[in-house]
Amino acid sequence: MRLVSFSLFLLFGCAPALAQLRAPIRGDHYEIHSEGEPAEAQEWLRVLEAAWPQFVAYFEAEPRLKPEERMQVLLYNTQAAYKAGCESDGVGDPGGGGGLYAFKTSKAYFFRQPSAYYTRALMIHECAHQFHHRIHGNREMAGWYVEGVAEDLAQHTWDGERLQTAIVAPISLENYPAQALELVSKPEFDLNKWKDDGGGIERPVGMHMVRLLRTHKSYAKRFANARKRLDDGQRIQKAEWVASFGAADKLASELRRLIADNQQPFLVSFVDWDSRRVDRVENRPVFELRGTAPTVVSAARTRMQAQWLEFEVSFPAQGGRVGAQLDWLATNDHTVLLINGAGTGFVQRMTPDKGWVNLMNVFTIPAKDGQQGFGTRTVRLERAVAEDGSLVAVILLDGAELRRVQVRNTHFGPAFDSGVFDFRKLCFEASGT
Repeated sequence: MRLVSFSLFLLFGCAPALAQLRAPIRGDHYEIHSEGEPAEAQEWLRVLEAAWPQFVAYFEAEPRLKPEERMQVLLYNTQAAYKAGCESDGVGDPGGGGGLYAFKTSKAYFFRQPSAYYTRALMIHECAHQFHHRIHGNREMAGWYVEGVAEDLAQHTWDGERLQTAIVAPISLENYPAQALELVSKPEFDLNKWKDDGGGIERPVGMHMVRLLRTHKSYAKRFANARKRLDDGQRIQKAEWVASFGAADKLASELRRLIADNQQPFLVSFVDWDSRRVDRVENRPVFELRGTAPTVVSAARTRMQAQWLEFEVSFPAQGGRVGAQLDWLATNDHTVLLINGAGTGFVQRMTPDKGWVNLMNVFTIPAKDGQQGFGTRTVRLERAVAEDGSLVAVILLDGAELRRVQVRNTHFGPAFDSGVFDFRKLCFEASGT
């Protein structure tokens, strides 16, 4: 058996290449070898150094490093370079995954993913394996458990300074919670079968199983005891599962409930969105999302229809237009508000037959502090019903009503056209419909 732990992230085809790793970037616990720019590697190092104390708290232990020893992490730009690097290190062919932790070398290897969030998540995942296995002498463990733990930790936010791990990320293309909900909702999902062999559970479900057993008041203490055996490489048999955690039907019901309650609040409409941070203000979650798109309109939307949604956004030097998603039916059927840096506003709808069409005349937004341009603004959308019974999105800018737009639903969210935009203080209330 190959003594490696794999990650099955999204894979993209790459041309063959030999790795040209730059001089390593060294921190208190990690040393990163990367093909990327030094500034990027420095940021990844900050992520991992921020992860270290969170790993310690999660595993209630830490690897013992010699005074000059650092955990070795290797990041490649392409799949081909990653494979060549693994083979040159004596690990052999790494297979089809996006990364691995190799027992043979005690190194974490991975290659760049389609987005900044995925690349970071993969790095945290593989380094969680590295941390976990180094504590326990690179011992083989039950697959559902070791992968569930690593994926639990990989669900994160990062705003350049603060890392949050083992959370419900606000948004991601991969969206493991949605995948898990689909899997456990299928008639053929059978927790009894999984208990019979201790394996055969899909990663999105395994991640939530670990989270359920780790956090649920009825299971946490018993799971803490079970983890000691799992960390020792033992398997938990079906009879022991029933004795510790109850009948499969009840456990499955609790698992479905946890997954349903832990869905990501935002869905990606287009291109690349990054989960920056989550806070709680007045007992309400408040998010920060970053959208990145080179030359196209990009948007995110609430999973549930919203009664209202609000955010603050500043116009960057390289931005095209910024605004909000007003409704969403499909990739070729949705409505947006977009405002350029000079303060000119557009309400447009993507249509299946005509492409983009203007729903109203172009307008100019009110000046702020004597400045006509966009600058920094607070955008708020409110759900309302017109006199004729039609659904309306009321658009407010800095607290003043700007426009009313007839919409088909209120899957509100941030939107922009070309550039990199940070949407801060983002919060909403579900409409209940």
